[in-house]
Amino acid sequence: MSSRLLAVLAIAGAAVSSGTNPSPSRNRIRHIDTKARGEEFFQLGEITYLTDILHPVSIQDVPRLEDVKDVTFPLTHIIAEVPLVTGSFLEDVLGRYIQADDVFNPDFLEAILITSSNASSVLDKSAIAYLETLAPSHVFLSREFHEHASTISPSLPVTILSSADLQSSPPGPYAAVLHDQTLSLSSALMLYTDEFRAFVDGVYPVNDGSGAYRSLGFFSPEWPTPSIPVPSRIYSWTDDRPLAGQRFGIKDIFDVKGLVTTSGSIAWTMITDPANATAPAIQKILDLGGVIVGKPKTSQFASAGEPWVWDDVHPPLNPRGDGWLSCSASSAGSACAVAAYDWLDYAIGSDTGTSMRRPAAVAGVYGQRPSVGRMSLEGVTPISYSTDTAGVFCRDPHKWVNFSRLWYTPELYQDRSLTGLPAYDTGDNVGLPKRILYPVDYLPLENPAAEKVLQDFLAKVTTALDMTVETFNWTERIESLSQPAGFTLPRLLSNLMVMWGYEQIQLVGKPLISKFEARYGGYPPLEQPMRESFVSTAYTAVMHKTARDIRRLAAEANEQEILFSIPDSCSESVILSDIGAGGLPAYREEDMNHGPNASFLAPPGTAGTSGDFCPFFGCVDMTVPIGEAPYWSKITKKEEMIPVTIGLVAKRGCDEMLYSFIERLANFGILTTVKAGDRAF
Repeated sequence: MSSRLLAVLAIAGAAVSSGTNPSPSRNRIRHIDTKARGEEFFQLGEITYLTDILHPVSIQDVPRLEDVKDVTFPLTHIIAEVPLVTGSFLEDVLGRYIQADDVFNPDFLEAILITSSNASSVLDKSAIAYLETLAPSHVFLSREFHEHASTISPSLPVTILSSADLQSSPPGPYAAVLHDQTLSLSSALMLYTDEFRAFVDGVYPVNDGSGAYRSLGFFSPEWPTPSIPVPSRIYSWTDDRPLAGQRFGIKDIFDVKGLVTTSGSIAWTMITDPANATAPAIQKILDLGGVIVGKPKTSQFASAGEPWVWDDVHPPLNPRGDGWLSCSASSAGSACAVAAYDWLDYAIGSDTGTSMRRPAAVAGVYGQRPSVGRMSLEGVTPISYSTDTAGVFCRDPHKWVNFSRLWYTPELYQDRSLTGLPAYDTGDNVGLPKRILYPVDYLPLENPAAEKVLQDFLAKVTTALDMTVETFNWTERIESLSQPAGFTLPRLLSNLMVMWGYEQIQLVGKPLISKFEARYGGYPPLEQPMRESFVSTAYTAVMHKTARDIRRLAAEANEQEILFSIPDSCSESVILSDIGAGGLPAYREEDMNHGPNASFLAPPGTAGTSGDFCPFFGCVDMTVPIGEAPYWSKITKKEEMIPVTIGLVAKRGCDEMLYSFIERLANFGILTTVKAGDRAF
């Protein structure tokens, strides 16, 4: 490729003139494949990249450089903010490129484009000398350098570009194509292999002005796992939007324009067309500058199905501990993707029963179930409109809080008719509470080492924020609510099963069966329990209305008698909640969870954990990682480390108070950024 490119560009050799350093060793571009849609795959060394040559981000006229045909080559774009470009400036810029970006590497210095934000710019002698040491095959300069182009050393093959809109192209690495008398620049996306099987597929924007995305469909040659295309972070350096360049995975129940939303079901995919619009919740992320790189897996219809019942897709792998732990269900792919990959900043999920918080707990990352009604779920495969919520996973508490404040805004709140709950009453003050309630019916954590981590955490919190810890029995308090009177906890929570069962059949089951029958003449292939429950249900419209009425009464009482506002705080207290396995490992193979040193994750809606309470009452519940504890692995036959997390529950509508609480703990260093990989800390 090097000799071909040099010939095309009429460059007489890559070496610089006598007395300068020899040409640096660079990997030359190697073409892998070109698709009919314009995707070109190439390698630089052992790294594989994607570029969309049919939809470049910039096309520039260039003087004719001999009789050329299409040639793709790596190029680095540098924007000079100073009128005098020195060698030190260039060295500093490229140093920042290498340090701050995982996509850029020196192989992109095959050609260099320097543009300027000044009316007139100069490359001084040190800049020219530095470029000579890099020995690019060609240097392209914007027209601001025109007046001084004649002073540039003849050892550097230079072309001045005349276009005035070069700076519309962000800085960073590109795949460049010379065709006739044009130079086009296309974004270079590096491909990461999804080693932990967290994604359905990688995705990328078409860049044709439609806002549509494409599924990549490029799999690792070593093993059939998808590749995830990630753009250079440098592209965002000239974008002042608050989430510019941040990479997101989007749970595959949220519509993204141009993509088929699979909802974890082959049958659903067979009757579903590509989305013609992006869900408002996801469009908000794009408007804030976020970048979608893939669609993480979900269990079928975001159910509570454990890994051993997944059939249509393979369950994701949890990177923590011995690598054999469960990712739980539903938002499992999103949580474990964030736990596995440091190149992924956030992943969006949903929580109907426990689907955000339990995956966050077993993956050891931050994740929340916001107050019911906090986020629009238009363009999202419904599970239960009465209890569905949207959340986000992240490793960094500061980034997590900042994103949440940007994302959950009033224009995206749901209409109260969907949730059936009264309007938020957040009190007059969002100050922090003074009490932490420790429910003795759900704590301590079963693993003594994990409970010690929790106690150490509480000691730090109470000291830093002048709070007290008080024990109480959560079950007794709920069963003594003034309305609806006389309900046991299981009887009260049984109304969740009515809402979930009735709503999913009406919104998903019946349309699926009807469309599948019309198109294919048979019953759709489904996993349990949907295979049976979609055929017939014991829940009627009257039962559904009664369940919502009971829930409304209970929520009103809960917000007056258990989680209530006071003049100094939106929520008088924060309640601790363990939604995991008590600090014990829960494995992705069913049989391994029997016996000592392991535990099953309790299914939602059975009063098995306190994780059922906020889906019912509508309150906010945030899972935070607080440390790690040892466990004896049935796989490696040695001691491994498992993340320890705890849920923080507050009154419905007091999300901002809880974010402030978590932010304060992060400022004190009590909550910290967790790592990707087998150890969270």
